[in-house]
Amino acid sequence: MLLTIGLLDFDSRVRHGQQQEALAQQKARTQELASELGTTLRGADQLMDTLAVLAGHFSEKHVLEELMRRLLASAPESAVYGLGVWFEPGQLVPGVRYMGPYVHRDVARRGGPPVLTYEWSTPAYDYFQQSWYQQARTSGGRIVISEPYVEEDQAYETLSRAVFDDRGQLRGVATVDLFLSQFKDMILEANHSPSESLYVASPAGALLAHPQEERLLAWARARGRSVRCLCELTLVDLRTWEHEQGLDRGRHLSEVSVPRVGWRVFASTDEGVLFKAVRRQWGLVVALCVVLWGGLGASGLAMARSERTRSLMRTLAERQRQEEERQRLLAQVRQRSAEFQAILEGMVDAVIVTDSVGVITLANRAALTLFGRAAHEGIRLDTVYPHHRPRGLDGQDIPFDALPMVRSLRGEQVCDTELIITRPESPQQLVLRLNSAPIRDESGRVVAAVSVARDITQAIELERLQGDFARMAAHELKTPLTVMKSFAQLARRTETPSSALCRLLEGICRGVDRMDRLVRTLLDASQLQSGQLRFEKEEVELCALVDAAIARTAANHPHNPIHLQRLPKTWVFGDRARLLQALTELLDNAARYSPVGEGVEVALTLEGDEVEISIYDKGIGIPTEQRERVFERFYRAHAGTPHDRGGLGLGLFLARGIVLQHGGRLELDSREGVGTRVRLCLPRLPERQPSAERTSCETVSPRA
Repeated sequence: MLLTIGLLDFDSRVRHGQQQEALAQQKARTQELASELGTTLRGADQLMDTLAVLAGHFSEKHVLEELMRRLLASAPESAVYGLGVWFEPGQLVPGVRYMGPYVHRDVARRGGPPVLTYEWSTPAYDYFQQSWYQQARTSGGRIVISEPYVEEDQAYETLSRAVFDDRGQLRGVATVDLFLSQFKDMILEANHSPSESLYVASPAGALLAHPQEERLLAWARARGRSVRCLCELTLVDLRTWEHEQGLDRGRHLSEVSVPRVGWRVFASTDEGVLFKAVRRQWGLVVALCVVLWGGLGASGLAMARSERTRSLMRTLAERQRQEEERQRLLAQVRQRSAEFQAILEGMVDAVIVTDSVGVITLANRAALTLFGRAAHEGIRLDTVYPHHRPRGLDGQDIPFDALPMVRSLRGEQVCDTELIITRPESPQQLVLRLNSAPIRDESGRVVAAVSVARDITQAIELERLQGDFARMAAHELKTPLTVMKSFAQLARRTETPSSALCRLLEGICRGVDRMDRLVRTLLDASQLQSGQLRFEKEEVELCALVDAAIARTAANHPHNPIHLQRLPKTWVFGDRARLLQALTELLDNAARYSPVGEGVEVALTLEGDEVEISIYDKGIGIPTEQRERVFERFYRAHAGTPHDRGGLGLGLFLARGIVLQHGGRLELDSREGVGTRVRLCLPRLPERQPSAERTSCETVSPRA
């Protein structure tokens, strides 16, 4: 008796566990179908997000129409029927109340071009009063899905979302219309068992897909209803049909909701099949009542069944956790995308991204302001180039293949390239500084390129004004200085000048000489910058030139001896006076910033076809962060410090410019507190006697 009671109790627990396992499996199949539907709808959500974000930035109708055509062409043909942007009054075209461009596929011509229409932008339709428009306006930017509707025997579903401009003001509503037929195929594929029916309904109860669609439509038409598509029937109609067909008895129904859209996925399963294992278990228990020893084996079977149920429940929980993690990552990606978009739109530099074939895929607000329509997304570089040819600073057109973006698409990194463009809306010319770089995939293949442009027109103009001012000031000072010096020299030649007067006149002459040197330096710097500094080149013996520069420097710095390591006679081709000027500037700097009594080392060495002049001092050195700027005009590395020795900051600028005009180079290596080494390299001539032949030339502007 006790064994019989125990077996009955055991049977009850086992059957309960098997029922829970069967129900969990049924729900798992329902959740799997809901997940597939959600994945399909996420593609439409992304298309909707792209359309709503881009439509908020465009103010030209034809650009928006082209964007909508391209977006529809990129969407799956079997999934998306049409796109629309429905603007608030006057938002796209001032003074126009109804403005709703709509692009849809030509169902009659499969694969044909999209059709653009404004047939619903009328007072008769009045889209402002439609439910989908009202729901989207109040959704706060979330995507809203409508109830299904039928047009020309075809069922559709509409996604809608509000469109906002850069300031967060409502511009209108964007819509994406989907074919419901695509979901019919998914439902038919999921229904692979005659004992179970999987179907989908809208939040309001409209049937979206059912494996018995044809039988349901025939039943409704037999009752006198003129239905065209399944979505015109509801769950109430389905329950009535099931009752009449005797399909509402002996079946178990489970329901799962599709995330975000609220669609309801149902699974209706024959209980005889669903709980088949439970009924088999009942027969086993009856047999065990006859054969008592089978009770122990049944206990182990129940434990195994329970373990399978727990394993299935753990699997479902893990799937739920993965779905939540995926949603969290998706939200994080959207947040990062919004942050990136805000950064791009807030940049003062123009940013343009193209794909591998040169089609613009992204342009921020600064790029649209700078380049106008030529920077709109979807434009090919090679189509706008003939109408907007950029020029180099020398005034020559830049070939298409030499454009920074095109070079980056070939894999080059282009830095600080300067060119001239003409603004699309006005004849004003702008000078731009561009940097561009390739974008590569994981395999290293170039898949896109990005270019950043900055308008430096004002900086170039300021630089020109500085040069003009320096040149004008130097010319204006030169005449009065000459007069002052002439009068001072004339006064010194009087018959009986007093000693005090002689000292005063000598001081005037020294001051005038110093001012004259400053004026000449200003003039030379201005002419070098503008490309007007003249050179009289000839064969020059370099050792004698170095001796002359050392003699000049030693006269001004008697407490800093200069030691020279000589070479045999070495010849170069250049302007004797300008090379002497450059050497004197370098030696003067070395002696000026050296401690009193500390010498300066000068060495001449031959390096292949070049001769190198090395000047080394043990002075105060130059801070690391300032070394790159020491060759700039008017830059003084020690200005405002205890080591300030005065000057205009033009010596190194002139020296480098002169060396470059002779085909040489000037390099500087310095450590603060240790000293500085300057290397001046010039191309040397074969050993021969100098000739009297001279050539005259002018410098080339550094920006030419």
